[in-house]
Amino acid sequence: METSTSHKSFKNKFAFTIHPNLTKFNNWVTKNTFSLTSLFPTINKKEIHHVDLSVTSNFIGGKEEFNDLSFFQKKIDSLQKKAPNKIIAGGYLEKRALYTSDIYERESENGFEKRTIHLGLDFWLPEKTPVHAILDGEVICITDDASHKGYGGFIILKHTVKELSFYTLYGHNTIESILKHKIGDVVKKGKQIAILANSKENGDWVPHLHFQIMLTLLDFENDFPGVAFESEIEIWKSICPDPNMLFKLEGFKDN
Repeated sequence: METSTSHKSFKNKFAFTIHPNLTKFNNWVTKNTFSLTSLFPTINKKEIHHVDLSVTSNFIGGKEEFNDLSFFQKKIDSLQKKAPNKIIAGGYLEKRALYTSDIYERESENGFEKRTIHLGLDFWLPEKTPVHAILDGEVICITDDASHKGYGGFIILKHTVKELSFYTLYGHNTIESILKHKIGDVVKKGKQIAILANSKENGDWVPHLHFQIMLTLLDFENDFPGVAFESEIEIWKSICPDPNMLFKLEGFKDN
């Protein structure tokens, strides 16, 4: 689900529209594919069942139903029973009306604007599910985002492959699991990096992992947006490519 506490305008801070590493990343990722069992090796599931949480979906109802965590968990559990061998997942670039906290708002020339465009993938899995590194990486950020509808415990890794560097973000984990790392630690492929948290620790969400790719951290140090303003979507698509490019999973709705 994910957030950032920054409400500032991207356009006022950064001049480029297409990140220079995007072509390099696209070329690299077409030759490399990762299994979900690398990310979640303890659950032995390689496929996803897409759950649509966009503004056009009738899966959950309105924001009141979504913020009723017990109700939403029952909906996820019911869907999981129908697809027991798959991970319930969604949804890169989904436009969602679910971000009700004021940390998603900013005041602009045209009044208040809300961040609604989801920049990562959500994997809806039970609390205490271990999360592992799919590539060697360096720990760049460890943060306890305790804000309402924030990230909870999240960690960012930097990956360098040949002449390409990029970042992966893992949100909504237990604080204890991410604090086992220190900034600058080298995490080897396959190592456990986090454990999914419950709603008391993960920012008031039903348990899940928010997984996101970034080609730059811009000037963020202890935070990074997981949801963007629709008016800036083309810029953010350039910075945060579709994480499913790594997994190449079938079943996600095109956006």
